Amino acid sequence: MNASQLKAMRRFRKGSRFVGIWFVLIGGFMFYQFLGIYLNPEATILYNGVPTSDESIKLNALIFISLFVVLGVFFTLAPSKILNKLFVLKLSFKSAFGFRK
Repeated sequence: MNASQLKAMRRFRKGSRFVGIWFVLIGGFMFYQFLGIYLNPEATILYNGVPTSDESIKLNALIFISLFVVLGVFFTLAPSKILNKLFVLKLSFKSAFGFRK
């Protein structure tokens, strides 16, 4: 790898960690809110435009939001070696589909 690719890899690692921190912060706040909705049996949530208090719908929403937190923790705490492999994978996908400069 040349110097510009190493610089891009370092920027990719820092950007991934930055995005991971924001996913943890915003996802954690949303998880806290959805946990309160899930635990309250009278709370309603919109599902296909219809307000419902069905527990399974609320659980699905809680699981979906928790994925943001898990993804954020992964990107924040992932070793540099894994993020470097993701960067190389990104470059190979770009080159396979003709997006290379």
